[in-house]
Amino acid sequence: MKEYIIHGTQIKNIIKILKDGYIDNNPKKKDITVLENKPSNQIFTQLIYKNILNQENQIVHWGTCAIVLDKQLLKDYPFYATHIGGFSDKFENGKTNKNTIIYGDGNLTKNPNLNKLKNVINKTMKQKNLGGNIEFMHSHEILFNQKIPLDKYCILIMMKGKKKDYDQKIIDKLIKLSKEKNISIKFRDYKLIGKNEKPINNFIDSIESN
Repeated sequence: MKEYIIHGTQIKNIIKILKDGYIDNNPKKKDITVLENKPSNQIFTQLIYKNILNQENQIVHWGTCAIVLDKQLLKDYPFYATHIGGFSDKFENGKTNKNTIIYGDGNLTKNPNLNKLKNVINKTMKQKNLGGNIEFMHSHEILFNQKIPLDKYCILIMMKGKKKDYDQKIIDKLIKLSKEKNISIKFRDYKLIGKNEKPINNFIDSIESN
């Protein structure tokens, strides 16, 4: 089964990320869209894979765009997976934090066993009591404490909606930068997803049809 890491963000940040060539674990306060009053010096991501339970009508990612990353990250970089909001103020505490589900020290010879994390995701998805189709987004988070270079780990950038849904000048700049960085961008019309479809499966199909 293929698994991917996704980092959700807003379009105002994707331009800077493309210019920099990496996702910054220590962005300036003006560039933080979440937790702006409590910077954590960590990059928040999530794990996606096919056939997650009760995924009908779920929102797949935070923000208007998702940077899809190779799960090789979990071998190469230190990380810890935690329940939503259970992250530590300091990355180093993630190893012993009571909310930590799995921890990786980096430089691993093989990908970590993700079954424990998947069990937590499935348990959250069974609840169906958060409202607003956000069970998946609230099921977990995976944190990194180092900059993530796009040229090594980015598979593509998925934009929510059609090109016409955004300011044309921003889209032109986005497309120009993506070509310069040799990174694919796909616009995905979420409105086409039917009531009983599986949006996470559909999202992965969109990645793999790139």
